[in-house]
This record gives sequence, C-alpha cells and structure tokens, in this order.
Amino acid sequence: MKFYTKFKKAKILFLAFLFIVSCSKDDPDAVNEQEFISNVLMTIESADGTSQTVDWDLSEMNSQTISLKVNTDHNVGIRFINSSDPTDVEEVTLEIIDEADEHQVFFEFADVSVNVTSASNDTKVGSRGVLLNSVWNASSTGTGLVRVYLIHQPTNFNATTREGFGGYNDVSIDIPVSIVE
Repeated sequence: MKFYTKFKKAKILFLAFLFIVSCSKDDPDAVNEQEFISNVLMTIESADGTSQTVDWDLSEMNSQTISLKVNTDHNVGIRFINSSDPTDVEEVTLEIIDEADEHQVFFEFADVSVNVTSASNDTKVGSRGVLLNSVWNASSTGTGLVRVYLIHQPTNFNATTREGFGGYNDVSIDIPVSIVE
C-alpha cells in the first residue's frame, strides 16, 4: 500500500510539473516584418551640376529613364518610401539604416557598362557600404537597364552577382538607362 501511495504522489507531482511547464509563457522572439515599400526615389547628380530625380512607383507603370554622361562621376542617392497612406508617408530608408547589417543595395546593369562604388557619405557596416549613396561612372555610350535591388538578409556581402548575395528581395525593379556624350 505504501508503494501505491508513493507512486500516486509521484504521478500527481509529475502531472503538476507538466502543467506548470506547459503553461509558462516565454517571451517569443520578436518578428521583424518585411518593410513595405511603395516608391524608390533616386537622385542622380553629376559633377557639372546636372541633377535628375527618378521616383519609381512600384504599383504602376513607369516611363522614367536615368540619364548619365559617359566618363563622368554621378553621385546617386537612393531612398525607399512607403506612401501607401498619403497622410502618413514613411521614410523606410531610416529603418534600412538602423538595420544596415541586414540590408544591401545592389545594382545590376544590362547592355551598358557602369562602374558603381560606395560614396564617402554612404551608410557603412564596417568597411562595407550599403550603397544608399554611391558613385556611378559609365565607360561608354548606349542604352540599357539597371536592375535595382534592396536585398534583405544577404548571406554573402562580398558577392558580385544577385544570386551570390543570397537573402531575399525587398525591392527588384528595372529602370531604363541612357548614357550620352
């Protein structure tokens, strides 16, 4: 009878332990939702003072073209905007700067040759520029496209191709480029 009583008490304690453990509330890991971006705003300024702004709305057809001069440095600034609520436009770029270690801007050119480097005023993570501010220099005239990526959680920040970066796209858009004398 003593064995049965001890077994019954142990069983009750074990069930109470399971109940307490299963009911405890651990704080879940914070979920960092993907930023909503409605517009990509690019400012292109050349050394001669020429300036161009491209406001690319991701929800509609766009007809803007980036114009560059051959063999000329162009300072390119890029911003990401959420204007889904016109009464509360959000500058998503600030979030990207806060989480710079989880983001990379990447430019991929087709049919034109453009060298891109990080600008001195670019957001840096260590020695790596995020490319929110960059310098573009085209080596020859022509027309083509630039595919603009905002990559979230890249796995290789030293990559030279989109596939090499890993992660996933917060933004991927194609903008026509025209390079003139």
